[in-house]
Amino acid sequence: METLRPRAAVNVDIDELYVYDRIHGHAGASGNPAGFDVAAITPTVWTRGVPRFLDLFARTGVRATFFAVAQDLAHPDVRAVLRDVVAAGHEVGNHSLTHPYDLSRQSEASIHKELSQARARLQDATGRAVTGFRAPGYVLSPALCEAIAETGHTYDSSRFPCPTYQAAKASFIQAYAMLGRPSGSVAEPPQVWFGPRTPYIERLPSGRALLELPIGVLPALRLPFIGTAALLMGLPSRVALAPLLARADWLNFECHGIDLTDHDADGVPDRLRTQPDQRVPLARKWPRFVHLVEDLARTHDVWTLAQWAEAGV
Repeated sequence: METLRPRAAVNVDIDELYVYDRIHGHAGASGNPAGFDVAAITPTVWTRGVPRFLDLFARTGVRATFFAVAQDLAHPDVRAVLRDVVAAGHEVGNHSLTHPYDLSRQSEASIHKELSQARARLQDATGRAVTGFRAPGYVLSPALCEAIAETGHTYDSSRFPCPTYQAAKASFIQAYAMLGRPSGSVAEPPQVWFGPRTPYIERLPSGRALLELPIGVLPALRLPFIGTAALLMGLPSRVALAPLLARADWLNFECHGIDLTDHDADGVPDRLRTQPDQRVPLARKWPRFVHLVEDLARTHDVWTLAQWAEAGV
């Protein structure tokens, strides 16, 4: 594939509601706390949010990457939606086995289990090679990067070099700790905040090379270009953002399946109304996403992350 236009990708992290309970201190950081049964949950994000993203991409003519937590496949409704994702021609990436926020801090054996078992389950379910990885909470470590390469992945897309987001995340983690309701999230060190914003090769201690496809930030100001930011900025920002978007040579628009859920209509628990995406009704969210993806496809070549990795960017 050849391209003369700026590069872009759109991807969706399919984090089920139990993941947000961990963020907001309603559950532990562990991927599978005591008594947790994935097959018994109501997979709201998978059955409500993901089909809407499929509709969005069908409407805008975009092929995207969906990062899936492999343990969710224990639920039959999840497997059905995943089949729809594959049938529509989208990529499926590895988002770990159980989404432990402290994955980067675990032992090498635990890290390998999370990555290798997840990749195997996703490949069995999709019938396709899974080549990309996104870390829970975006947090990497040298051991995790080594494991990504060792377990057959050709690229990672976890680095989020956005000072605004990273500072806000660290503040929320501290606030929850002060409330006695510790978050499962893990803060990133400052050097990550100002890392490269365009694709690059990361040299690992072992000598291996890992292609990194960073999550989207706008040039110069390093403002976040992700689904949550799009919701908070709203439609009036479309005109103001257009020049920045058009000039950006790499835009990796990262969304979450929960972004296209409706808090009331979809029965999302009230304890999760603290999520920014849950304070905006679907009727207002939908046009924002449609316009953003349409604008991105108008100015950029939008490929899946696997396609960009294969192109060697």
